This record gives sequence, C-alpha cells and structure tokens, in this order.
Amino acid sequence: MAGAAQGLLTPELRDTLRHALPGAALDDAEVIGEGWGSVAYRVPDAGGDRALRVPKPGSFRRVSGDLERELRLLPALAAAGLPVPREARAVHDERGRFVAAVHRYVAGRPASREALRGARRERLAADLGDFLTRLHAFPPERAVERGVQDLDLWADRYRPMIEYCRPLLGPRSAAWLAATADRFLADGGMEGAARVLTHGDLDGVHIRLHDDGRLDAVIDFGDAMVADPAIDVAAIARSLGWPFAERVLARYGGDVDRQLRRRARFYIAVVPLFSVRYGDVVRDGRERADGLRQLAARAAAATRLGGRR
Repeated sequence: MAGAAQGLLTPELRDTLRHALPGAALDDAEVIGEGWGSVAYRVPDAGGDRALRVPKPGSFRRVSGDLERELRLLPALAAAGLPVPREARAVHDERGRFVAAVHRYVAGRPASREALRGARRERLAADLGDFLTRLHAFPPERAVERGVQDLDLWADRYRPMIEYCRPLLGPRSAAWLAATADRFLADGGMEGAARVLTHGDLDGVHIRLHDDGRLDAVIDFGDAMVADPAIDVAAIARSLGWPFAERVLARYGGDVDRQLRRRARFYIAVVPLFSVRYGDVVRDGRERADGLRQLAARAAAATRLGGRR
C-alpha cells in the first residue's frame, strides 16, 4: 500500500478490524480503488477474501452515511436475486462508531470496451439489460426505507453542483457550462424522467465479469438513489460506448421514455463536474485539476465547432 491510502489503516483501525475479521491478513491488504471519499482494499482472509472500504477523514461524515445506506440496501437486493456483493456488514469500533464497510470480495474482471467483442458483447448486454430491469423495478419505497435518497437530479444535484463549481472555472469553461445547462433546460430538462432505484455510478469498473464475459456482480452501491434511470444508461454509455448502451437498452424491460437519451447525454457532458466538486480529496487534489482540464477541453471543442456542443 502507498501514501495516504496506507495511512487510513491506522493501528487503532487495525485493532478493530482484527476483532471483526479474525481470519484477515491485514498486513497484506492491497489498495484496489479510491473514490471521492473512501479507499477500497482487498484483504486476504482464511474464510475467503474480503473487500474493505474505509472513509477518508475529510469526507467521513458524508461517506460513512453512504456506506451505511449501501450496507442496508445490499441484503435486500441480494434477496431479490440481483448479482451484488454478499455478506455485507458494517465494522464498528469499541464505542459503537462506524469505521468501515466489508463484504465478500468479488474477483471478477472490470468491464471494458476492449473486452466487448462478438458473443461476449451480446451476452453482457443481455445480462446488463436484465440487471437494470430488475434494479429499476425494485420498489423505490423499500429503498427509501433503507435510507436511499429520492432525488430530482437537476434540482437536487446538478444545479447545486454547477453553482458550487462555477467560481472555480475559467471564463470559457464557465460560459460553456452555462450554455450546456441552459440548453438542457430549454430542451425539456427532466421531462419524462421516472423515479426508480438506480445504481448511480454504473461505470465499467463497477461491472465485474466472469472469465467468459458474463456478468459476475455489480459492486459499489454507495451512490444508489431513487432517480432518473437515464443516469445508469449514461454511465454505461460513457464507459463502454453508446453502441453497447443501445444493445443494453434493446434488452431492457423498463420504460424508455423519448427523452431518456437526451438526459443521458447531458449527464455525460457534465460528468467532469464531479471531479471538480469532490476531487480535492482524491489523488492529493489532482482529480480536481483533471476535472478542470476536461471542462476546458469541452469548452474549447465547442468553440471550434461554433458552439454546437
């Protein structure tokens, strides 16, 4: 383990984890991912490897709430037959405070464009279409009972994030962002959007595959919300391409309203906002710098195309 990620496993946390996971080899824990507010580790365990997620100190209150909600949601999704991590539970310290989330490690490979060829592509499109159909059909009131937020993505997420990020942007990026948001609203905004249980971050890295390309499990439900189903379509299209997303939609049993693709394209266009908003705590702030560069590149491309983006 390296740097700040290694520093999260303090001696005090290690003592707590040894009591919670008596078969775990914590000294051999391997960093397998870093998000806006937590670090994920693979921990060898005599009873089967575990995935351990530890909140970062600067994001502890927000992220610990996300993780605890995920831990309440996962058993219900598993009981409904969805391919999600098993044996999910919280780890608390001696005073009863939440310190980490743990579940059975999912060993599958992440989905990637390179892996989506021929029959494998069609199998995974069918598997993801079925997954999204069942996830989006999960009763939203049951998700809300487990603490999942019910959001209007424009009013509750994107508008506040745009307002937060605007002072951090250069003039051209700010102008592009304002024009993109204005066009989204002029074209209908959230018109047609249903409210269903969504994963919220269905990037390829969270879609884990068997060696034959079939879906093994979908991981990391920390951003799950009752919201527009287009957010999950957008994540698939962004990471695995629109042609593949269309294959998934062809196998999707939920409602595909006529505005879904328009909303999904907006979510893709402004995705660097998340890096600007939360990236100051990822990779020592380099994530925010990357987000600012991506927005500047979008603004520059729009200028070259005469504002058509």
